[in-house]
Amino acid sequence: MPDNVSSKEDILGNVNNAFTSLDQQRISGLEKIKTLQAIKNDSLEREKLRLSKKHGTFHPRVKKISERLAYNQGLKKELDNEIDNTKITIPDFDINTWMLHGRILNPEGNGLNGLTVSLYDENGSWIEKLGYACTDGRGYYAVRYRVEPEKKQEIPETRELFLTVTDSAFKVLHRETEPLFVKIGQIDFRLIVLEDKGGICEPPQPRNNQTAVVPPDAWLVRGRVVYENGEPGRRLTVSLYDKDLLFDDALGTILTDDAGRFSIIYRTDAFRRLFDAKPDLYLKVLDSTGNILFRSKKIRAEAGRVEEFEITIESGKSERSK
Repeated sequence: MPDNVSSKEDILGNVNNAFTSLDQQRISGLEKIKTLQAIKNDSLEREKLRLSKKHGTFHPRVKKISERLAYNQGLKKELDNEIDNTKITIPDFDINTWMLHGRILNPEGNGLNGLTVSLYDENGSWIEKLGYACTDGRGYYAVRYRVEPEKKQEIPETRELFLTVTDSAFKVLHRETEPLFVKIGQIDFRLIVLEDKGGICEPPQPRNNQTAVVPPDAWLVRGRVVYENGEPGRRLTVSLYDKDLLFDDALGTILTDDAGRFSIIYRTDAFRRLFDAKPDLYLKVLDSTGNILFRSKKIRAEAGRVEEFEITIESGKSERSK
């Protein structure tokens, strides 16, 4: 049996490698089409200008070129979306894993960053064993659930689950009406279009005021930045580090929102070394020009799975980032 399983995994790996190669070829082809389209648009713009000077902007030939340029602009957006889709790196997947992945876009086709994707049951309870995912700059997310070989699946395949999208205030932005089922070895894909701007990814809010939890391999640092006068530190860069003997590990960087809030999620493999069971954390806060407005005076040694920071920026104190 182990040899059989191994051979299946080898086959799956070979198939994944083949698809990766095809994706690279597809990206190259789409980029060439985009370049040719740009050259064609440039020629049309010059012809439109020439005809406008000769016949006026309301001439039928000028209008026809304008319509063609508008159509090409829409085509460019579609090409950009296809290139973004193809460039997405799909997380590792094997026959012992179920994965839900997809993208969350706005109506213009741009990815929404920092939204939380999780799964709830029919009673409105978050299925914590499945964890959650945060959308990236392309609006991509991936929720994975792996069952170790020879172990029993804890979430029944017949249990109806509903994909839910929330923001940093735990507001439900979207909930699918069609249920999903956790079937090991299967991949599900969902594309969602929302009227939203994205934000800061937070863990879903458990029921009954329980403490928010994060997936087994994820760690969370969140907090708020304010100035001495109480004003929130809006659109500032917060960088998180793990203090190490030789080289400090950069764990994540994010912009604060309009309330000065921030949330950074990082994985165990971003800091864990031979003797590092837990990270030793410190933060930096920078403005848009790279000046350091705040640097942790103390290291938060052996930090927990969820840590919170309240940062106050003193007036007149800043240093240039090196």
